[in-house]
Amino acid sequence: MTTLSARLAEWGLAFSLDDAPSSVIENAKLRVLDIVGVMIASSAHPTVAAAERAYGDADGGGKGAHALLSAAETSLAGAAFTNGVASAVLEFDDTHIASNIHTTGVIVSAVLPMAQAQGLSGRQFLEAVIVGSEILCRLGLVSPVRMHEVGMHPTSVYGVFGATYAAARLRGLDRGQTVDAVGTAASLSSGSIASFEDGTSTKTLHVGFAAAAAVRAIALAAQGVSGPAAVFEGKFGWFKSHIQSEPEFRFNELIQDLGERWEVLNIATKLYPCAYTLMPFIAAALALRATHDIDTGAIAQIRCEIMPRSFRTVCEPLSEKRRPLTSWHGRISLQHTVAEALVLGRFDKSAYAQSSLIDPRINALADKVIHIADPIAAQDTSRSRGVVTIEFSDGTTISHTVEDMQGTARNSAPASVYIEKFMANVAGVISQDRAEDLAAALTELDTVTDLAGTFAPLRVPT
Repeated sequence: MTTLSARLAEWGLAFSLDDAPSSVIENAKLRVLDIVGVMIASSAHPTVAAAERAYGDADGGGKGAHALLSAAETSLAGAAFTNGVASAVLEFDDTHIASNIHTTGVIVSAVLPMAQAQGLSGRQFLEAVIVGSEILCRLGLVSPVRMHEVGMHPTSVYGVFGATYAAARLRGLDRGQTVDAVGTAASLSSGSIASFEDGTSTKTLHVGFAAAAAVRAIALAAQGVSGPAAVFEGKFGWFKSHIQSEPEFRFNELIQDLGERWEVLNIATKLYPCAYTLMPFIAAALALRATHDIDTGAIAQIRCEIMPRSFRTVCEPLSEKRRPLTSWHGRISLQHTVAEALVLGRFDKSAYAQSSLIDPRINALADKVIHIADPIAAQDTSRSRGVVTIEFSDGTTISHTVEDMQGTARNSAPASVYIEKFMANVAGVISQDRAEDLAAALTELDTVTDLAGTFAPLRVPT
């Protein structure tokens, strides 16, 4: 019997842009534009720089590839790792809502250096991005949201598979080699969310780990190293080993209507640099601030209605969430995030600065944020809903509800939103002229003949 991995490989290797509706192609180009802008915005982040140095130290000075903004040569895996860290460190990447997987970053991080090194076209690169993204989203639907419950990061543990399918296509592997690579990738699948507790840096490295692991998995398969064929559904398959329970695995999600029903259309961009769960609460807080003259000193309580499944990751324990220890720690805190939005009135790439973490006005408001269960949001976890109600000391209240955050399937974001976000993210990092040229190329990515030439001008000495 043909395994699930083999069926995915067959589809992924045969896929052509000619098989995809225009909505999927345009969506993919905008997602690439979005994640490249995020990588550029974070290029000077200390964690990105440290990650690049560390990989060079461990890799012994690999050659043949470049990370997005680096003139220093490194290995394909090294470039994938640095790209991945840059895509994730600001929490400004996109999200597949139903599975909580940050999709595009891990795929682009793995295949961009490969496409550049091989002199491939934008069309070839885009086809790989679509294949990897679609498979990654579908993997997350087999047992959605379970990963966070068992202490694992879904973007990382699933991401290595999506990136492997995409990279296998670009490497020119055949069906059997791709199955071997994906089977090997299962042993490279990891990502503990222990750093959610103390805000340490490890979680921000996960996308890089997964992207680099995918590059290694296809290299091993290309040299004849075999991997388990029934890696997903087998007796000792990945889902049984990682879920550690016996739910009804929805394996049909992997192959049902593959190439006809597109999960990539349910990937949402982030308008703010934090966990996607917090998006509607920022929007609601900023809307209240814009429409009311709020005296923050007169606030008695701020109530946030949020789906219960998010309590553990962004709401509790209160001591951690009210006083996040690091910038990244703040990006998974409902209390700090809502308070910062109300006090500062803006949420761009500069959010969660150290000065904000210790701002007494923000800290005082964070102490007044409480979270309560939202039964409406809980009924449909594919939505992005948030309610913020502010109660003042005199008993008066104001409230704002976001039913579906912009960028989701029910409230889609036009191309102008992606372009605006891209330009804001790259501002101050690359010149206006270069930013406009790059945006123009990426929005027409399927017509670009020289992908390496498009990105080469971004490299700066390290």
